Amino acid sequence: MEAREIMTTDVVSLPPDMPVEEAGELLLHYRIHGAPVIDANGQMVGMVSVVDLVGRIGQRVSDVMTPDPVQASGDTSVEELAGMMLEQMVRRIPIMEGGRVVGIVSASDIIRLFLSLHETPARPAKDKPSRASRGKAASGQT
Repeated sequence: MEAREIMTTDVVSLPPDMPVEEAGELLLHYRIHGAPVIDANGQMVGMVSVVDLVGRIGQRVSDVMTPDPVQASGDTSVEELAGMMLEQMVRRIPIMEGGRVVGIVSASDIIRLFLSLHETPARPAKDKPSRASRGKAASGQT
């Protein structure tokens, strides 16, 4: 499975000149923990997280953002994204195409995918009785 299949395409982004306090309010409003920083030309210039906003000193997003963040393309495999997150110790990776952010994959997206792969319960075959009914038949109950 590839990044484009699980990425969020409605990406919340922040301008570099946004005040830190306003950026925190925006992340809180959207219930997200980080976002790409996009300049006036539509180019990603960094990533900022809640941790950056509260743990670093600065007035503007550009003062506290992480420049040159980890990024991937839409055809990057989910397994590779997970490995990048672990190796680089990041929780979200912007997905780039043509120099622009087209989506974002978070650790939550990968966990959700993992859980959905394991949610399908096994169903007994229709021609075979279920365990419960076999147990009743063996004990003389019906």
